[in-house]
Amino acid sequence: MIKVLLNSILAAIILSATSVFAGSNAVEITIGGRGPAVDGAAFTTVQQVIGQAVANGVVDKFVVSGYGIEGGFSACAQASPRTQAFPAFLRQLHTITPNPKTTFYSLNKVAACAETTTFCTQDVQQCPDGSYVSRLPPSCEFVPCPN
Repeated sequence: MIKVLLNSILAAIILSATSVFAGSNAVEITIGGRGPAVDGAAFTTVQQVIGQAVANGVVDKFVVSGYGIEGGFSACAQASPRTQAFPAFLRQLHTITPNPKTTFYSLNKVAACAETTTFCTQDVQQCPDGSYVSRLPPSCEFVPCPN
């Protein structure tokens, strides 16, 4: 009985994660430091997940739109029409949880990667706690300061 219940809960979690990105053909990925350097382990994991998706033909288009001063980048990854594995790639990205005190990380589903690229100025803003934040494409607004 408990095993059946656990399997049902796991299936619900997987379906829930899948529905978050359902119908998406591309994802905007942003990871960067909040003053201290970006969480290195999370940053490396994001790079590896993207690299594997590109190497395996899951991602057909990958465009970097900017780099952060404290490490990180903003980019867009678009699904290849030759595979059905893009939702699994999105779920894998969604499981990455960097240290929120040092790193911001966001995934934004979009219909397709934009053809135009937005580059923001590389200036920084000092936060009340003494850390620094950089600008984030496409709006080029400063990333929120850590709490």
